[in-house]
Amino acid sequence: MQNRTRNKQIILRFTEDEAEYFKNYKAKSQIAAYSDFVLHLLTHSQLFVIDTKPLLKVAEEINKIGVNINQIAKSANTNGNLYKNEIEDLQKKINDIDNIINNVFASFTAAKRGKI
Repeated sequence: MQNRTRNKQIILRFTEDEAEYFKNYKAKSQIAAYSDFVLHLLTHSQLFVIDTKPLLKVAEEINKIGVNINQIAKSANTNGNLYKNEIEDLQKKINDIDNIINNVFASFTAAKRGKI
């Protein structure tokens, strides 16, 4: 035991479902030892930390557009008219969401390439 290179131990605890998933995942790898399997996962994988705040902003903007669409539909059904400013406001919000989504995907792409 004294001559081991790997002399540090970490204990993991799993639920029954997690343990079964882990066991099946390891079996697919054809790596015999659990420790070798875990080390392989750790040394051959990438970790991405992604800021989800832009996604929340997209959700908020989509909600605002939904509210605007409901207001426009109510106005159209009530007086049969659509106002140009309402349509322009909706188009602006759609453009804003398009820009946000493009920025989010650019961030994901940069993260995937290891540039973040």
